[in-house]
Amino acid sequence: MTLHHPTPQRSGAVALAATLLVLSGAAQAAGPSPRVDPLRLQYEREKAACVTGQTPQPRNVCLREAQAAYAQARRGRLASPGDNPEQWAANALKRCQAQPAEDREVCERRVHEGQVEGSVAAGGQLTTLTVRSTDIPTSPKP
Repeated sequence: MTLHHPTPQRSGAVALAATLLVLSGAAQAAGPSPRVDPLRLQYEREKAACVTGQTPQPRNVCLREAQAAYAQARRGRLASPGDNPEQWAANALKRCQAQPAEDREVCERRVHEGQVEGSVAAGGQLTTLTVRSTDIPTSPKP
């Protein structure tokens, strides 16, 4: 009968396997990881922007507004009903109706096809549409 004595390498491998088994059981017993709160993440991003001076507002005003927005969002009062891109486009098309007839078509095309530049934080968004025309006027205008 032959007896095998454990070697130091084999003992280390067995100990490592046992440790991993215990740790995996402990991880499963701990349950699922806590749910990430997207509202809190947004607040933390806004707060970081305030602290690092990435906003045009004074720091104290920025922090106060970020906290107020976070509180309103947690209460479900931050976004208004109909606050979505489809509603924005519908409102923009309604504003086109106030334009003179010759400008209305271009206004509506700008809503659907225009390039948006800028941001609300920077003071506003500008939507532009470049229209090329090959029409040559028959007579020069005075």
